[in-house]
Amino acid sequence: MPNSISMEEYVNPGLLKMHKLWVRLLAVAAVSLFSVFFLVWSDGRPDIKVPEAEACQVLLSNLTESFLKRVNEVWSLRHLKLMQSCRWNFNASALAQYRAELGHCCNASAWLVLTRVNTPLGTKIVYDGDHSKSLKVSSGLLEILPEESPFQDPFYKTCAVVGNGGILLNSSCGSEIDGHQFVIRFNLPSTDFPEDVGRKSSIVTVNPSILQERFHGLTGRRLPFVKAAAFYGETWFLIPAFSYPGQNEASYRALYALQDSGSRSPVFFFHPQYLSALSRYWHERGFHTPRLSSGFMLVNAALELCQHITLYGFWPFSLHPDGHPLPHHYYDNQLPKPRVHLMPQEFAYYVNMHFQGVLHLHLGKC
Repeated sequence: MPNSISMEEYVNPGLLKMHKLWVRLLAVAAVSLFSVFFLVWSDGRPDIKVPEAEACQVLLSNLTESFLKRVNEVWSLRHLKLMQSCRWNFNASALAQYRAELGHCCNASAWLVLTRVNTPLGTKIVYDGDHSKSLKVSSGLLEILPEESPFQDPFYKTCAVVGNGGILLNSSCGSEIDGHQFVIRFNLPSTDFPEDVGRKSSIVTVNPSILQERFHGLTGRRLPFVKAAAFYGETWFLIPAFSYPGQNEASYRALYALQDSGSRSPVFFFHPQYLSALSRYWHERGFHTPRLSSGFMLVNAALELCQHITLYGFWPFSLHPDGHPLPHHYYDNQLPKPRVHLMPQEFAYYVNMHFQGVLHLHLGKC
């Protein structure tokens, strides 16, 4: 027929737009319905099959685009339940990319801890939590620092980074954690749950606030601290002694207490230059937080130092992925200080790294 018109020209423009809108809405509804159906159908089934790759890709898109912007417990429980059933694959090239970027900005192997090499006599240590304050390096300080970094060896083959989250309670992850070559723990955690959290420790961090609150700054008796440290066996203790003015003295006393007791566990101090560089790295990538947590700091260090990384006990919510209530820590329910760390946002980055294949975020039982 001459001068024929297309169907799109013939249909009323308003109706055509409504038709296209309904098509889009139906597509979105179908994806959402599939996710909800999968969550309900899979609940409690031990023989769950790995969902189709397309479904996991949809979930990944939701996580990377939305999860980093708005982290809330209801949304997290619904989507992370599905995440657990998606197959995880290690991505060596993605880890290498992180390692290259972090090595360029921060260089954990050389700068994670203060040494005589990276902290020359007479230079200034600038506190990473208060850049207006600094401390001149004295000969007395140099005497208690290691000659060089303890992280000069080749990569650790497998690393377990063990948070203190309540999700570890009744997890039976102890033996799996102890099977890793290098195990990192935080803030002198309880050792009363070996079946769930293991016994092995390679690094244990100690915040100066712990030294003040639990051991009175070690200004009196030091034996309680020595006994607490002995529970971890021969391990390395890592203290952020130069994040804020006034914290270094208690940190020195912790080192002296272990040395005087004959302990074989050395004490290292975070280099504030490393912590400042790491904070700047994440700030430039859109993560604006008052302060990175010790967990986030050491996960980043592990990205540089480890070939394979598994996170345990990182879960900032009050409900288990299965829906039952959890204490904040596996050993108590003491809540964190408000407005210091952004734990849910940090967790969102762990989830993102998990889906990239950079590290394995373990949730639930082992």
